[in-house]
Amino acid sequence: YFEWYAGRRIIPPKTLKLKWFKNEGFSFPTLLEHQVLEKFLEMEVPYYHELIRLFLCFATSNEGIMQSVVKGKLIKLDGPTLKAAAGVSGTGREKPQPFNFDDFEELTTFRDCQRNPETTNYNKFLAGGMKKNSRLISFIIAWMLKPCLHNHAQMSRDDILLMHVIKKKIKIDWVLVINDCMWKARRKEDGPIPYALLLSKIFENAGVDLTREKKIILHASKKIEKSSLHHMGMLKQEDKWVFKGDVPPTPEPTTNEDGVPSHDEDQPAQVEAEPDRPGARSGA
Repeated sequence: YFEWYAGRRIIPPKTLKLKWFKNEGFSFPTLLEHQVLEKFLEMEVPYYHELIRLFLCFATSNEGIMQSVVKGKLIKLDGPTLKAAAGVSGTGREKPQPFNFDDFEELTTFRDCQRNPETTNYNKFLAGGMKKNSRLISFIIAWMLKPCLHNHAQMSRDDILLMHVIKKKIKIDWVLVINDCMWKARRKEDGPIPYALLLSKIFENAGVDLTREKKIILHASKKIEKSSLHHMGMLKQEDKWVFKGDVPPTPEPTTNEDGVPSHDEDQPAQVEAEPDRPGARSGA
């Protein structure tokens, strides 16, 4: 039975430092801090791929909460366990109604994230044309918050909803999100396994004997930092990260409706002034 799980892929884990992005002029870390995700996102521990597969193989449900026995230790993905391991909040008991938000409309949310909304193709929710802070949130959703191995360039409706509630500072039950993601991986025949670092930290906290277990050390390339920004098509220009070809706007100390410094994300694109035409009025 376990052989069916032995070949399961594990989604390559990533990590980041919110302070680094703050120092680089990004505003999105404040939104993720509001969700109390620092410890989860900044986790850097070895991960135990064989134990992770074992956990999923023998997983059962306790009122929707995934639990499993690993080397004699009962592991539950419940609120206290996830809070102790990663600081995330939630109970997992509330029945979610994911699209029951009066002000959520995926096209509007997606449009608001675009650098060039007039030329965006709205048939596919592609992340490449997003403003820089939205682009980073999208990337973190796809790789860390709701990890998947399908097309990271395209957002799902669930991804856009998650973006919406993060930006609106609506508290999210992360216990529900994590369990939902794990159950989807469990049910899918070849579903890749998410949350490798989180699960490994939980094993460690539970006292699972890890002394002779094979482990993988997180490589420096897995840190979301400069190379990730370059890969997204950004470059640093005059101490500010911009997309290639974009003109960096004049910085203004503005804030958006949530009180989050908007930096350059919501500033209109700058255009060169047209030269005066013959006969046009000139200034006094």
